[in-house]
Amino acid sequence: MFSPVTSIILTPPSRSLRRRDGNQSINRKITQHYWGCGVYENTAKRKLQSGQPSVGIWHSLCSPLVAEYLGHTGWDWIVVDTEHSPVGFETTVECFRAILTTPAAPMARVAGNDPVLIKRLLDAGAMGLVIPMVNSRKEAERAVAACRFPPDGQRSLGGGRSFVYGKDYFEWANQEILLVVQIEHIDAVTAAREILAVPGVDACFVGPNDLAGSLGIEPTLYPSHPDHIAAIAEVLAAARELGKPAGIHCPDAESVVERIRQGFRFIACANDATMMRNGVARSLEIIHAAESGMSA
Repeated sequence: MFSPVTSIILTPPSRSLRRRDGNQSINRKITQHYWGCGVYENTAKRKLQSGQPSVGIWHSLCSPLVAEYLGHTGWDWIVVDTEHSPVGFETTVECFRAILTTPAAPMARVAGNDPVLIKRLLDAGAMGLVIPMVNSRKEAERAVAACRFPPDGQRSLGGGRSFVYGKDYFEWANQEILLVVQIEHIDAVTAAREILAVPGVDACFVGPNDLAGSLGIEPTLYPSHPDHIAAIAEVLAAARELGKPAGIHCPDAESVVERIRQGFRFIACANDATMMRNGVARSLEIIHAAESGMSA
């Protein structure tokens, strides 16, 4: 049952909202109610559904300001990494709010396939989730159930930020939330077709480092071992067979381009911490080289 407040929300017809991002522009449909809030079309999910590559970045610097900057650079989505970064829940909420002022879709990688963690991030405003270490059909079904409201799943109806959007949100969420399961263990590779066949799983995402570890190979984002390469290719083949987009984490832009050519569609280009470190290191390298030349 909806609360008395949400039950009296007046919902006019949808309208288009144009948001501009530098040289880019994007159209999103927004449905408003009388509070002036609205629920947005998940443009990252639309791109995947149309067969286009959807490219984003991992946010691990725990800063709403950085998240907002990233959103305005042109990524399709920003994943706030709650698994491997020290970001707290309140900061994650502020990151979602900052990203929503940009054309990018606010997403999160959950710390684990836990319905409580999933529920909190969705209630906080995530438009998509990446679920780590999904190694079986049963685990995929668990993730779907936690992400979808009844009758499609078992997600609890409650307050949080979603309350502000009233009944519009509950009607919107089951269609627009992007659910991506991580295939990052050889057991998941073996079960990839069963995992991807689960209704409600929108895409899969290869984690090269953990996948390498499960194969007894040194973790790397630059696969060179034949077993590592073969496992990644098997995931892509399974996704194509099931008609689901396959994704992968890439260390740099060149790798992103190559993976798109191979057929991957949901692709992460490194993370903000790595890009910042590499950019700073390169700048200092140029400066120090110039200083050495001047003193010679």
